[in-house]
Amino acid sequence: MEYYQYEALPQSTQGNHYFRLLEIFPSTGRDEPLKIHLRTFRLEDKPTYECLSYVWGTSGNDYEVLVEGECAELKKFKIRKNLNDALRALRHPSEPRILWADALCINESDHEERNSQVALMGLLYWSASRVNIWLGLDPRCVAKTALDAIRPISVAYWRYDGSMSRFTKAQADALDPKLWRGVTELYQNPWFGRVWVQQELGLSKEAYFYWGDAPPVDVREVFGFDIWMECTGDAVRARFIGDASTVRGSRNLWLQYSRVTRSSWPGDNSHFMTANPFLQILVDGSNCKATDARDHVYAFLGHPAARRRNAYKNDLSTDYLEMCNGQSQTIVAPDYKKTVDEVYLEVAKKLLLQHGDLRLLGAVSHSDATIKSEFPSWAPRWNANQHCKTIGTWPGGWPTKIDVVGVPLMHIEENAVHVQGLIISRVSSLLRWTQESVDHTVTEAFRRNSNMELLYGRRIFQTQDGRKGLVQNVVRVGDDLALLVGAYSLCVLRRVEETRFKLVGNCMLFGLEDGQLNKIINDSRENIQDIILI
Repeated sequence: MEYYQYEALPQSTQGNHYFRLLEIFPSTGRDEPLKIHLRTFRLEDKPTYECLSYVWGTSGNDYEVLVEGECAELKKFKIRKNLNDALRALRHPSEPRILWADALCINESDHEERNSQVALMGLLYWSASRVNIWLGLDPRCVAKTALDAIRPISVAYWRYDGSMSRFTKAQADALDPKLWRGVTELYQNPWFGRVWVQQELGLSKEAYFYWGDAPPVDVREVFGFDIWMECTGDAVRARFIGDASTVRGSRNLWLQYSRVTRSSWPGDNSHFMTANPFLQILVDGSNCKATDARDHVYAFLGHPAARRRNAYKNDLSTDYLEMCNGQSQTIVAPDYKKTVDEVYLEVAKKLLLQHGDLRLLGAVSHSDATIKSEFPSWAPRWNANQHCKTIGTWPGGWPTKIDVVGVPLMHIEENAVHVQGLIISRVSSLLRWTQESVDHTVTEAFRRNSNMELLYGRRIFQTQDGRKGLVQNVVRVGDDLALLVGAYSLCVLRRVEETRFKLVGNCMLFGLEDGQLNKIINDSRENIQDIILI
């Protein structure tokens, strides 16, 4: 039997977007061969279809699907195990099912098609009647029990608007660990940590989790439980789950997308968008995993903030379809011919221009290897994040810009950023964590609407004038502390030569308020100097 060969899609233009859908033929036998048909559609004709969200997995293309051609001839196509399992789980016994699944509907070997279809993916998921999320098989038969355990808690949380009493440690200890073993497994599922699924879920009209043979469950039931656990049920997390940050991160990104793409959400969605610029979306998604490091940027281009000309103003239509079909372009265009470094540098330069300030610098997260590399130290590496929380990026936690009237903010020359700044001190020693330093950091974190995760990947330091603060682990004794015009927190710099520095990262000094940073630099404006970040 011959292998299936794709026919080229028609060229997409504004208002004419072409894509493929697959039709799964029905079957009553779970082990019967998978038989599908691929057809080309125009998105503007509003075809009815569902989308599939799943983890590709690491295995090779070891499973066959039969593709029916226009003359009913069958050809074979190789797919990975997880997609094979998902399609079999979704196959209806008596009716065809129309789906979009990337590995079958995109010719991945055609770079031009891949670029154009990746650019379209936001609209594809937003337009689908529903998104089916495949969490994988259930070999230990825990899925149904786990979902049944969290469902009543979630229902109660949404019904009573979160006004439930705190769940005590004694109550958590009384729960049957056999029943809750599956919840632990749910929170360890790799789907929640993948980069592409965040957009796929966030843009969905409605979405359901499929796990083994358990009945599908609405995502709100899982996330309602997670919100309850964060607010009042931390004793359950402590006993059965431990680290819930991956699911929590996925839940938060779901909210960030759906709040600004679905009018059914209450509240001022326009204000919500301006409080969460595209930079923050990339920061929140940087702890996700991606097979292709370029997807740490490309996987989030479906978010409306990626099209804003000004990071702090909502200058776009609040209608997602109208916005995507308008004149606004995404901050960068998907191009898989570019290297990872080219993509990251391109988006960094565009973010500096979109913001018109240095908020971007707070997203820089160095390791010992990256700080030594030739890649510009001021440009975030989205695939090498060392921290759960950033300093100086989120407008809600870091609202005050370092500003000096009459002093320009910055300009870019080739791969260097030229800024104006004041060096105020130097790192004199690196200290161990003490209870006092933990207390200082926690107080500062909560003041800025953050949490204990601000401590991860950071350490305590002391300046030559005796102040203490929080800084990235890669800091060295002798690094300079600088107030840069246009930044939102102190920066740590490492001098390379004269006015050329590498950015080590942003930091905090305990007890120093935002207003004091502006007073310090304005009182010493005659000492402001040219600083070149390389």
